[in-house]
Amino acid sequence: MEFLNNFFSTSQFIPHGHCYLWKPGLVWLHLISDVLTGLAYYSIPVMLVYFVRKRRDMPFGWIFLMFGTFIVACGTTHLMDVWTLWYPTY
Repeated sequence: MEFLNNFFSTSQFIPHGHCYLWKPGLVWLHLISDVLTGLAYYSIPVMLVYFVRKRRDMPFGWIFLMFGTFIVACGTTHLMDVWTLWYPTY
């Protein structure tokens, strides 16, 4: 049980802000860029759903929706980067 506690423990990691020396300019740069990148990723699936709904005659429309799900997962990693600026939960 101790092995599992050590394996999932975050005490040995440091937040990314430490690597930026907690300089406000660098922390804000990474915060804003990750949030904007995440929002850009989230806008792509919205357009894919709109496209699939407008084009009812398109075969295999579900592939576009599956790709949109993948894109949402990619955008979520950028929002997770915002979290790891302060909390080392990788």
